[in-house]
Amino acid sequence: MTRSASNVRRLRPPEVPPKPARRVSLARINRQRVAAAGAAAVAVVLTGLSLSHLSHGIHLVTQAPPAESWAMATGVDLGFIASELAMLCASTEAVRRSVARFAQPAIAGTLGMSAALNALAFALPMDGWQLYAAAALGVAIPALVYALARVAFALATQGPREA
Repeated sequence: MTRSASNVRRLRPPEVPPKPARRVSLARINRQRVAAAGAAAVAVVLTGLSLSHLSHGIHLVTQAPPAESWAMATGVDLGFIASELAMLCASTEAVRRSVARFAQPAIAGTLGMSAALNALAFALPMDGWQLYAAAALGVAIPALVYALARVAFALATQGPREA
């Protein structure tokens, strides 16, 4: 007698149930939201300060009227925030890469321009060692705005992670 294997079935290994996800407390989520709002608030205040000095620096370099200097300063300082938001809000990785191709050079350029013109506006009335300290402060402001904006965006867009 020969045996037929047509009625033999393979048994599946038993499924291991996933570990229950650790729930993130509402208090932790709220702390993250408050931290995002705090970082964003400080970035907004520093952006206002940067806009003032940047418009002054633009006026010094171009002799443009105040309205034009403020318009250019607004475009420069808010340009990198808009570019960063565009990358963070991309719906897919392919879209993010496509946006990043233009956004990353724009961010670097606007931050560099903002830092240079802020440094000029801060340092111009100074002399001696104060000139260097003022220029360093002028460079530090856009750098702080960038860092705080990145922190605020990350906290605001990343949900709580389950362990």
